[in-house]
Amino acid sequence: MKHSMILAAAAALVLCACAKVETVKITPDEAVSFGVYASNATKAVSATDYSTLTTDILKASTYGFGVFGYYTDAANYASNTKANFMYNQQVTWASTKWTYSPVKYWPNEHGASAKSTDTDKLTFLAYAPFVENLAINGETESTVKDTAATAAATEGIIAMTGNKMAEDAKLTFKVPASAEQQIDLLYGVMAAKYADVEGDSIGVVGGPLQNLTKQKTDGKVEILFKHALAKVAIDIREVVDQKDTTSTVNPSSDGTKVVVKSVKLVGTEIGIQGKLNLYTGEWNVSSSDTMFTVAPLPAAISVDAAPTAYPGIAGVDEDGLDKTIDLMLIPSAAPTTITGVEIVYYVCTEDANLDGGVSVVENKISKEFTSALTLVQGKQYNLNLLLGLTSIELDATVANWTVSSTTNVDLPKNVE
Repeated sequence: MKHSMILAAAAALVLCACAKVETVKITPDEAVSFGVYASNATKAVSATDYSTLTTDILKASTYGFGVFGYYTDAANYASNTKANFMYNQQVTWASTKWTYSPVKYWPNEHGASAKSTDTDKLTFLAYAPFVENLAINGETESTVKDTAATAAATEGIIAMTGNKMAEDAKLTFKVPASAEQQIDLLYGVMAAKYADVEGDSIGVVGGPLQNLTKQKTDGKVEILFKHALAKVAIDIREVVDQKDTTSTVNPSSDGTKVVVKSVKLVGTEIGIQGKLNLYTGEWNVSSSDTMFTVAPLPAAISVDAAPTAYPGIAGVDEDGLDKTIDLMLIPSAAPTTITGVEIVYYVCTEDANLDGGVSVVENKISKEFTSALTLVQGKQYNLNLLLGLTSIELDATVANWTVSSTTNVDLPKNVE
């Protein structure tokens, strides 16, 4: 009996032990969210104009930006790391926030309650505008498709680091030859002070988005997109009979138009193609030249050859072109300088009395700058090409008769 009571007591003790349940709450995984900022435009542009990207244009675009993500466990990011968390992940704006798929979550080995011997870290490298991979070639560069159709297939972003390559993500970029297909290439840096779930600050504003640990539920990875190229904004104006280039004087005849055949920038180490490192923001220029031809020019101001008839285009006026020619050039460490310009243009005047109804005067002008423009990444240089027109003024007087000799002829001679 005593033995039975002991067994019963033991059983009761077991039941009591089983009934005591300890609930351990593991903080749920939080999705990685992005916030994006881009510098303001210097001119009004449409949602399809990629020559000047802004936050609003990125939001309006269906292409958005691309992200490479690196999970390094407890180690800090190194440039020999493979993009094992995100690879060229497209991120687009959907009504109120930036979205992507598949959604990725913060590692949980860091938090305010649960503890771990490790602190998992993520690093993000970003660029815009997004381009789609055509082939992911592993240990070699991946070819891409310019989904925004902003340039020819062999221009713009033409390749990127492959998904098995252990290195900083890099983009191979070729400057579009067409003035109307320029691309404002952007790379991402830390936009604002970053705080993790425990309130600790990480990184430096303006530096890489590296070694980030888990955020609070309302946290975002704030990306500031910086301009990777240098912009030369060309404005062509005619200056009629004025020494003051700021004056606005209409030509004496509205039958005169100026049309431009070619514009060339002359300089040193003008970057044509290179690789942009998305971690450092630095360029490795593989192709450069001493001259960049702006061709084709915007149709509103240009002709392919000397006009044989009065051109039915707007040409240029004293207030400048309807749109500025924006050229995006790769700044070289050499450095890149623009030392002068060459331009060929025609002054065309409608004149019904002429055979063909138009007079065409060709002008080939080259000009060396007083001070060279040294191109720096992220900076814009405004270049106003002032085409001086001096009207031909006519003045007339009637010449006096010149007396050569005087001869008196008496018909008949008078006689006293």
